[in-house]
Parts: sequence; C-alpha cells; structure tokens
Amino acid sequence: MNHAERERTFTELFQRHKTPLERLCSAYLNSSVEVEDLFQEVMSNVWNALPNFRGESQHSTWLYRIAVNTALLYRRKRKPCEPLPELIDQSAGAQQNLEEQERLAQLRAAIAELPDQDRLIVTLLLEGLSYREISEITGLTVNYVGVKLSRIKNAIEQRLNPSRDREGAVVASEVPNAKL
Repeated sequence: MNHAERERTFTELFQRHKTPLERLCSAYLNSSVEVEDLFQEVMSNVWNALPNFRGESQHSTWLYRIAVNTALLYRRKRKPCEPLPELIDQSAGAQQNLEEQERLAQLRAAIAELPDQDRLIVTLLLEGLSYREISEITGLTVNYVGVKLSRIKNAIEQRLNPSRDREGAVVASEVPNAKL
C-alpha cells in the first residue's frame, strides 16, 4: 500500500466510522477531553496498522477491534475507582417525560456496572452490529455472543428490578409486610 492509498483509505475509514468510534470511546470514559484523547489514540493506531491490514475481515470489524483494544489498554492505565460514563445519548431527553428519563438513567447505571466485555457487547449491539460482527470484534463465537447477550439482558433486568428472582416472581423479603 503506497502513501496515497493509505491516506485515501484512512480518510474513508475516518469519515465513515468517526461517530460510532466516538460513541465506543465514550462507553469507556467520562470526560469528553479523555474521550477525544482516546479517539485520537485509536485513529493513530489505525493509521499505524493500516499497512498491515490483510483484508481477511471487513474494514469496520478490523477498525472496531483496534478501537476496543486501544480503549481497554487506555482504561487499564486509569484509576479503577473512577465512575463509568453514561452510555446512552439523551439529546431527545427534553421530549421525554420524567419517568422515561429516570428509566434511561437506571438503564445507563445498570450497563455501566457490567464488566468491560459485557459493556462492549451491549455497546456494539446498540451500534447496530450483527452477532457475527460482534463475534469478529470480540473473538467470541457467534453462538456465545447470543448466550452472552441473553445473560447480559438478565443481569440488566436483575439490576433494574432487584425485587424479582430469576423466574420473575417477587421475592417475599423485598415486599413490605410479607408473610413467609
């Protein structure tokens, strides 16, 4: 790949994937300044790795894999006690009623409590990637992505409704004045 091809490919990738990659970076960090730093680091890594792209996967899959690896390394360097970012954009929040906003806040908090890999899988799913694409990015099998998503949904449901057991029944100890 000559320099002109590299530059053209990089520009196309940047233009096509800038917004999803920024959202992916935001899923790992709180500070908009840090998100921009991480995004710049991702794009730098993409530029450096571009000559080695062998075409064995789609550009988008390859790009997400670089972004995920960069984000995980970046997070590892940070303090573990820092709070996680909000994962869902609330730009339409002014139009939503208070109850919906509260539910979204609870959902964001539940997702933020997930382990890194689970949060990544949810973020990729919310970006509209298929199970196959998520599989290629994460290194998991397609079937296991489905299994993980089922478990993640259950974990989120448990966080959102802690008074329900796994079968969905209300736990007696959570109900006031419940007789055992």
